Amino acid sequence: MSPLPLDRPPAREAGPDLLVLQKWEEFTGWLLEHTNRWPKSARFTLTQRVQNQALDITELLVVARYERGERRRALREVNLKLERLRHLFRLAKAAAVMPGKGFESAMRGVDEAGRMVHGWRQAIDGKGGEGAEAQA
Repeated sequence: MSPLPLDRPPAREAGPDLLVLQKWEEFTGWLLEHTNRWPKSARFTLTQRVQNQALDITELLVVARYERGERRRALREVNLKLERLRHLFRLAKAAAVMPGKGFESAMRGVDEAGRMVHGWRQAIDGKGGEGAEAQA
């Protein structure tokens, strides 16, 4: 009898790629719930942009996890999108759309993801590249 998916080790034991993906999914869930409470005046501007950036990052992390040849490009793109999110959060706070406490939580989540992605990139570089990635 093969083990059920629930028998898999936790992401923490599976490596940095799964850990960052797991953490980002948790953060994105929180973010989507939080941004849905922003005022209607920001719903089709800041809210939509923030949510789209977060979902794009999720997709890129999945690509980086499963497409070895695309890993470096995807992780570079994740870094760029994380920076865009930082700026969008600052704009949302300045426009009084995002409360201070939410701003702090969001910036912590983005910072944590950024550090984890950086560690993942360092781990890839430490291995001397992975096939076609050495050319990237």
